[in-house]
Amino acid sequence: MNLQEHIKEIQKAIRAGQFINEAAVSRGVVMRVLQVLNWPVFETNIVWPEYPLESLKVDYALCDPPNKPTVIIEVKNIGNLEGADSKLFEYAFRAGVPMAILTDGQEWHFYLPAGKGSISERRFYKLDILERELDETVNRFERYLAYENIRNGGAIKNAHADHDNDSKLREVERNIPIA
Repeated sequence: MNLQEHIKEIQKAIRAGQFINEAAVSRGVVMRVLQVLNWPVFETNIVWPEYPLESLKVDYALCDPPNKPTVIIEVKNIGNLEGADSKLFEYAFRAGVPMAILTDGQEWHFYLPAGKGSISERRFYKLDILERELDETVNRFERYLAYENIRNGGAIKNAHADHDNDSKLREVERNIPIA
């Protein structure tokens, strides 16, 4: 089964209300997506669940090389993302990672924590897998989260390029009324 087929099944399960808590989202959506994107989900020094950050724990640290987080993922219940981004940034600061993801399984918020601006300005992409076209959803997961793209640095380059484009658009929008 390819990523597109998995996304269709996840969409169906979300619409049916099958993900009743954070653990269900974590196992039924996040781990499934990571596995299809070729992450070795059973190698816990690479896909590290409940990664310790001093007295805190982030739901997942994606490590490359092993034991060294590159991406952190914080998982919430569906519809429960409000205000969780500030906690994600605390985790990202402590972990020192270039990319952080906040998800409830349906919405995926991709951030560059070390970027300039407010938390919302550091989000380089928001993916709602029920609203976006299937091809776009697959493309974004592969672009930002595929194991090989993380390993070869392509995902972080893609994230910076997309963030820079968004920053330029925001600047143009701010300056249009002035002109």
